[in-house]
Amino acid sequence: MERHREPLVSVQVLQKQDGGQNAIAAVSKMAGDKPVLVLYEVEKENKYYFNVLQSVELKEHVEEIKIDGHGEGLWAKGEKDRWYLFSNGLEVLNQTENPADVHSTTQTFQYDKRNHKASLVIDQKEIEIELSKETKPLEIHQLSADDTLWLIVYEDDLVLAQSR
Repeated sequence: MERHREPLVSVQVLQKQDGGQNAIAAVSKMAGDKPVLVLYEVEKENKYYFNVLQSVELKEHVEEIKIDGHGEGLWAKGEKDRWYLFSNGLEVLNQTENPADVHSTTQTFQYDKRNHKASLVIDQKEIEIELSKETKPLEIHQLSADDTLWLIVYEDDLVLAQSR
């Protein structure tokens, strides 16, 4: 029997790239054998370099992260269905079993296995993204306000992609 594995990477986009403003993404992942939560600025003018703004080592693996609906930070779901609220500086502010007002930047998409493409609809406009890997992504996040740059989440990797 195959054991269900949680993804090693979970992402939320806190700020989209728009004009001269770089995108900011929160990423929970493993750094070696330690779970970490990292805030990255994706520097457009520096070949989309992922610059670490903040990072914190976590006590347990994070199953998923969501954005607080009141703008107070990020909720991270730990291993025992416990949610922790992190400030924008990645300090723990609160914990609960069921955060009330959260949202996600994860986009719903269709995956074309034959052509390695993802299709999604944003504001009633169909968008197609060519993928660099031959495996289905776990998540896709809109990284730019103009729908041209996307953050593709695979089980153990993050990849940038452009739509046409």
